[in-house]
Amino acid sequence: MAIDLQEINSLIEDPANVSLPIKVGAILALFALVVFAGYKFIIVDEIAAHEQVVSKEDGLRKTFEKKQGRANQLPALKAQLNEMQTSFAALKRQLPSDTEIPGLILDISEKGLTNGLEIDLFEPKPEIQKEFFAEKPITLKAKGTYNELAAFVSDLSGLPRIVTINNIHLTPEKSGKAKSKKKSNNGSRLILEATIKTYRYLNEEDEDNAG
Repeated sequence: MAIDLQEINSLIEDPANVSLPIKVGAILALFALVVFAGYKFIIVDEIAAHEQVVSKEDGLRKTFEKKQGRANQLPALKAQLNEMQTSFAALKRQLPSDTEIPGLILDISEKGLTNGLEIDLFEPKPEIQKEFFAEKPITLKAKGTYNELAAFVSDLSGLPRIVTINNIHLTPEKSGKAKSKKKSNNGSRLILEATIKTYRYLNEEDEDNAG
């Protein structure tokens, strides 16, 4: 069907005299233009806004799930914290106070003598302060049989306070210097050189001085 350009030009000036096909075509074109403009300026913006809302919702959901997971772990974490505090308190009770250190040093020395050791050197060193506790090293040099030394170390581990033995160095005593009364069925004696360490907890006065 041929399109009369004169009718198209008359569509604006005198739409009543335009033929029906031209009117229908003009209405359809106008409707398409309105639909396109609505999609372009309204629907597209709404879609973009919707996508932003969905993305934000996903982020909020992940944040909520993460916090919910932490909340679910809270009772277990509290129980673990209580257990750690109980263990710390128990360990702290095993650390002597500053007034108990001299007596503990005496106990360590007596353990050596009662197990038959010949103590050549028992020298307490200056205290070393750590973050939460103080370390008291004692330099030890003693002679005894293997069984006597083993019994001494065992007795140290049985003390009510924490005592450790470090930097252990064992050498056989030269036969010419060994005393016959100190020998046993297990052979010649050994020379033990080691550092014994005991510990005490720091009180508020110690922490203030350290600060």
